[in-house]
Amino acid sequence: MYFLIYLILTLAGLGGIVYAFFMMQEHPMEIKLGLIVLISIIEAVSLRKIRKNSRGFFKKMIEETIEWSDTLIWSGIAAFFIMYFFVQAYKIPSGSMRNTFLEGDHLFVNKFIYGTRLIYPSFSDGPRLKMKRVLTFKKPKRGDIVVFRAPNVALEPYEVETGVKRDFVKRCIGLPGDKIEIVRKKLFINDEFQEESYVIISDVYNSNIPQRDNFGPYIVPDGSYFVMGDNRDNSKDSRFWGALPEKYVKGKPLFIYWPPKRIRVAK
Repeated sequence: MYFLIYLILTLAGLGGIVYAFFMMQEHPMEIKLGLIVLISIIEAVSLRKIRKNSRGFFKKMIEETIEWSDTLIWSGIAAFFIMYFFVQAYKIPSGSMRNTFLEGDHLFVNKFIYGTRLIYPSFSDGPRLKMKRVLTFKKPKRGDIVVFRAPNVALEPYEVETGVKRDFVKRCIGLPGDKIEIVRKKLFINDEFQEESYVIISDVYNSNIPQRDNFGPYIVPDGSYFVMGDNRDNSKDSRFWGALPEKYVKGKPLFIYWPPKRIRVAK
């Protein structure tokens, strides 16, 4: 009986870990790690109860499994702490930042440079989660590449309905109060033309998406940033869904670490 319970717990734990990594690809790594830690805690507590009524080789098997569970718990907690507050790995999902970043590039992102985001529950005006930024070292400036949690207006309707959370990477173009205007694909900030050596554009104009090639003038609201992809003709960004509120900014890419031939500082 106890062996059957042990087998079920072990298989359920392994299944949960596999599910977290391979079936929750659209969810942030922090959520995956949290799920793995929770599964490991439940398994470790349950196995400790079974161990009291076990003997011999079966007891040794349980003790070894408990050790593995404890290792996962503390490793997961440490990884969660590092990734939530300091540095996080990020994979480029699309070509919107070509040629600065290519699809499949793996980056390390500095998460504390713009301040650590603390999420906490609030009940003052109904139960909901709020965000507070602490220990801010600097604010995004023009030309910075930023990683941010995509606001709902930037997501597809089915993603909003299913509660999918996604991180985007774009370049900060406009600061609060800046006047942004695009005229035949040429960028003007506060009425001054901007040379952008990193931008990819084509000579083809598309009348079906006028805001891609001609936009504004637009004043960036207080507490927000205007962001665009370097692959200007193939990027859904602030031209389409508006300015990015500062609360969504998560960090700044440090460097590409994979694949080896692409290793370089992000800029």
